Amino acid sequence: MLDADFGTRVASLAERVAVWIVDSDANRPAIEALWNARRRNQVTCDVTIFRPIPGLSTEDHLDGVLRSIETEPDVEEDRPALEWVEVYGLEPSDAIESVLRARGFGGSAPLPDGFRARMRRER
Repeated sequence: MLDADFGTRVASLAERVAVWIVDSDANRPAIEALWNARRRNQVTCDVTIFRPIPGLSTEDHLDGVLRSIETEPDVEEDRPALEWVEVYGLEPSDAIESVLRARGFGGSAPLPDGFRARMRRER
């Protein structure tokens, strides 16, 4: 998630999927609330933050997050393979589509604040 103002909306997203979200002043309180709920109440959620790197393009940020998800060291062996991603705070473009294709995704479908992309199926 590249939306620096996603804020409290992260909670409903984290209820259904693992979330990678950009660290920002608007997002940090919601992220910490989820982490605290996980610690105190054993709430099941997977929220990982990443910091924006000045001078890095949004395409490069997306590529870096996708690469990190693919190579996450503590991925459980019985965890299903990545099938799709939802990206918020970024509009699809030719450059974004190129990043997605390079990472094994097919085309994207628009969402209100971003897009969704599905992994290409092997034939």
